[in-house]
Amino acid sequence: MNRCIECEEIQLARVTDVAPSQTLPLPTEALAGFPEGRERMSLTRRRLLSAGLAGFASVYGSKMLGWDEIWDSVAEASMAPTSNCLVLLYLAGGNDGLNTLVPQATADFNSYTTKRPALARIKGPNSGGHIGSQPVAGVAGAELGWANVGVTTGGGGSNGDSTYGFDTLYGDGSGGLDSDLAIMPAVDYEPPNFSHFASADHWFNGSLSGLTTGWLGRWIDRNGSASNPLQAVSIDSSLSKAIRTSVNPVCAIQTLGGLGYTLHPSGGYGTETFGGTTVQTAATTADVKTLGQIAGAGNPHLQRSRASFAQGADVYTTGNALAAQALGSGVAYPSASTNSNNLSYKLKIAALLLGANIGTQIVTIHWGAFDTHGNQLQGQDPQLTELSRALGAFKADLAARGVESKVTTLVFSEFGRRVAQNGSGTDHGAGGLMMLSGSHVRGGYAAPFPGCQSANLDTYGNLMVPTDFRSVYQAVINEWLGDDPDMILPGGPFPALSRPDAQPALFA
Repeated sequence: MNRCIECEEIQLARVTDVAPSQTLPLPTEALAGFPEGRERMSLTRRRLLSAGLAGFASVYGSKMLGWDEIWDSVAEASMAPTSNCLVLLYLAGGNDGLNTLVPQATADFNSYTTKRPALARIKGPNSGGHIGSQPVAGVAGAELGWANVGVTTGGGGSNGDSTYGFDTLYGDGSGGLDSDLAIMPAVDYEPPNFSHFASADHWFNGSLSGLTTGWLGRWIDRNGSASNPLQAVSIDSSLSKAIRTSVNPVCAIQTLGGLGYTLHPSGGYGTETFGGTTVQTAATTADVKTLGQIAGAGNPHLQRSRASFAQGADVYTTGNALAAQALGSGVAYPSASTNSNNLSYKLKIAALLLGANIGTQIVTIHWGAFDTHGNQLQGQDPQLTELSRALGAFKADLAARGVESKVTTLVFSEFGRRVAQNGSGTDHGAGGLMMLSGSHVRGGYAAPFPGCQSANLDTYGNLMVPTDFRSVYQAVINEWLGDDPDMILPGGPFPALSRPDAQPALFA
């Protein structure tokens, strides 16, 4: 069933044994690009906070950092060209890849539908209450097909969006222009472990040997800043295990609730009741500003109070203008919710941070409830629809901010699901779906599909695992983040990705 978003699997992705070392206020002005300047005199606490506060970051680091050293470092990063960035999107609980990318070859499709009489997709348009599927394009494209809940309207698609979907990101699967989504349909490790606890740790640590630091945390320790905690951000209430470091600072930001605030919830005049009598309250910016301009001659206490009103109105006006500047990409996401657990909201914050060019290179997002032991169609399908549309909107948002070519998004779960259904759901299985999105990604088949006929499954009815997840990490580190994977991933080197589409690498 589709459980609460704050499910056990998301909790497993968080660092819980170490508390934040400090809390960092996030000035709206910094997220807007330091419009008042980056000189030391413009970076004082008083100056940066004078235009309002966007939120707070929980900093995890080996030492306490001073205000000056943090914002000197952030300001310095804002003057440098944007580096290659990675967004790590974890689908919590074990997404069922077989109902996301549906077997299309006759023998595999027949085996799939036989083993999943209540859950299987059909081929082509939706029909008779069944969700259809559309073959993906490209070399060997007929092998798998997108479930219609993840593709755009038209041609039998049904995610409800004519602009954003897995199909629009994937394009023609050639790895060329507008083919920006690589699919890896059966990725895991051997032997697979079907415990959420153990498997999640392996994926986040990038190791099967019980390391406590994350694979991206070790990259940050080697390549990052000693004083900029915004270099790696978890959009969450706690730090992701993937970016846990041993030395350099990183942080978690749950919300940026201060962006776009108003002085009154209604945006104008409200009402309050005193002693049974309802009166109007004047809480608009103009009224407060006017009140602050009345001198109060001869009464220093009144003068000070009215000056405070004026300053409050100035902060509101300046902060709102900066917030609009920071938020102003104009791209509409599939959900307008500002709930901090909503995928669109998390991706909006990620786009804002990456577009602000404040040194953020890694962003992690934990989302979803994909542990679908029961009622799988009712639980998984709405999430696939949200995911397909939100990923497309996120890419467009990054493009509008001028940084899309510098950002890659890696999507994964801790494992897949078993081929055969178990009632109205599926049990934990091997070989999960990974996807990689970005304009520098060579879209197409980046790893083989092992087939789901009975003769091709292991003794427990699981997909065979042709691709180790560390092979994907290895390619990301080497080709995109620019480092030696052997210094980050214990036990390497791992086999290079074997691409059925014959593309030479994961990135162009």
